[in-house]
Amino acid sequence: MNYSDPRDAGMAGGGRSTIRRQALLGLVLAVLALGYGGYVFTGWYNTRNERKASADYSAFMAAVAKADTIADPLQRCLSYPDLPGTHWDSATTRAYCMYLNHKTISLQDIAALLKAGKADEVDRIFQGYLDKQRHDPQQQGLLDIAFQHAGFNDASDEARSVIDVWKQQSPNSAFALAASSVQYVEAAQEARSEAMADQLNDQQVDGMHQQLDLAYRDMNRLMSIDRSITAVYPTMIHGAGMAGNDTQMYQAAALGLKADPVNFAIHMEMMNHALPQWGSRFGGMDAQRAKDLALASKNPLLRIVAQTPLVYRASCDCSKTESQQRTVAALDGNMSSGKLINMASDVYDSDRRLAVEIYSETLRFDPQHVDALRWRAQEMIALGDRKDATAMFAAVAQRFPDNNPMADELGNIYAQAGDPQHAEATLLAVLQRDPHNYYGMGVLGDLYNHAAHQPEKAEALADTMIKEYPEKPGGYIVRSCNQMDHNLPGVYDTIHYFIDHFGDDPQWSSQTAEMRAYLVKHPEKTSA
Repeated sequence: MNYSDPRDAGMAGGGRSTIRRQALLGLVLAVLALGYGGYVFTGWYNTRNERKASADYSAFMAAVAKADTIADPLQRCLSYPDLPGTHWDSATTRAYCMYLNHKTISLQDIAALLKAGKADEVDRIFQGYLDKQRHDPQQQGLLDIAFQHAGFNDASDEARSVIDVWKQQSPNSAFALAASSVQYVEAAQEARSEAMADQLNDQQVDGMHQQLDLAYRDMNRLMSIDRSITAVYPTMIHGAGMAGNDTQMYQAAALGLKADPVNFAIHMEMMNHALPQWGSRFGGMDAQRAKDLALASKNPLLRIVAQTPLVYRASCDCSKTESQQRTVAALDGNMSSGKLINMASDVYDSDRRLAVEIYSETLRFDPQHVDALRWRAQEMIALGDRKDATAMFAAVAQRFPDNNPMADELGNIYAQAGDPQHAEATLLAVLQRDPHNYYGMGVLGDLYNHAAHQPEKAEALADTMIKEYPEKPGGYIVRSCNQMDHNLPGVYDTIHYFIDHFGDDPQWSSQTAEMRAYLVKHPEKTSA
């Protein structure tokens, strides 16, 4: 071949250009292939993770349903699955299940003993709890949980009445004085409300201090008789926090730790006040976490306390990725039922399956937490699982047949799940047990107005509610809904009454807005 031939040269030159183009094209195709391969791999990986998460969720919920069939509360708690993918400490979980499920005396049993003049027997029972708490590692916090089970941390008139009888029959009883102190502080909290300090009125502040003065009167007497009653110290810390008295707070903590250096309830209250939102007292939450972890070998419940800072940090104003990482870190360790509720609230809208799992763990430790039951069921309904949502709620409610608030919410969930027949039957059963159940009547009235389409029953129920509770909005809401839906006579009178009496209350803003919208769409006729 004559390479001097221009055609040959052209062919030769054209060959080199083709090679370069082919190499460039190959590089482009390789890049595209890698990109597409990466896209395919990412899609496959995400799908695989989604399938695994779905399988984990299904397995977890099946295990929860199985555990819920166990009659014994302690064994049921121990049989529950941990959250999928977490690394909870088994000794801590067991200790928490045992702590919550100690069988201790009820307020009704205490009242019965006192009615028989047996205050000394009540004292002996609580002394037994304290002795076991001191000497048996398996009975950590027994006295403290006994105070809770007895309802001493309830601001009710019933609790106050029983405690006052106890004090009258046994004036020098350290346990009666401790119970009285705890109840007075709870009454102070109720008088104060949960509002921020700058939102309190004089009546709330005065009411709080009146109850705290009564609490400290009994606490001072208690300190002169017996300083070993650990159940009083978390309350003393909390009461000092309400009053803004750091000196009393630190004194209460020191006395409490002297009585029991590894007490769960005392350490938890100290941790609560160590959070930044409450002034980072006791050296701050990280210092408290380090101390709790160092003492966990002596009381595994302190691992629950130590997880609190991670829970606090999980609720952050940060990126979605960082928020997820913090949530995973917080959930990876044991935590209390209250902190679990906080975590579920954080993921309620963003990860419904995880919220369902967390609410289930809450119910493992606190099976009568009505809000957790309701919120779990609502999330399951949102996920399309109406059948299991109602079935799992009903399974828990069957264990507590006398819990009317739980039955009220079960009826509410039946209605939300599109089962008006079971909703009506459940709510009517509640009202048969408690004919004056205001909340239950309101839920049933809403059912009659909407899902059940029984306006006559709605109107009759509204009449009953307004007659029994004229100062409350529920009856007027049920009546106005019925009247607005059917443009009935009297609708304007009901609307104006509601707006005049309840329209400025923010909690009824949606109902007020609906009524105002009705007035715009259906203006009242005026006489010429």
